[in-house]
Amino acid sequence: MAYAQHLCARCGNEHIRRNGTQGGQPNYQCKACGYQARFVPAAVAKAAQYALVETLLTERNSQRSIVRTTDGARMTIAKLLKKSGADLAPAAASPDEKGPAAKTGSPRT
Repeated sequence: MAYAQHLCARCGNEHIRRNGTQGGQPNYQCKACGYQARFVPAAVAKAAQYALVETLLTERNSQRSIVRTTDGARMTIAKLLKKSGADLAPAAASPDEKGPAAKTGSPRT
């Protein structure tokens, strides 16, 4: 069994105890200084959620389906889409190519 040693973020002491929950995540309290926090910082969780959103956007999922999957806000999804819009924009067909017949040079039937 693997055991992760947690240290207090403020004083570095290893004597901590579990102290309730916040948002479904366990809170911990340092016995030495009384500092109370979660061990999974919100920034790490948000980075993982944003990575999932980027993956779903590249797979061409709709914004609404991404909101249902990640429990994020639609405006956040739209902001991420706009930020990385150059990478995720659909490839527009050039005006001289109009389907497979234009590529082969054969007449359309």
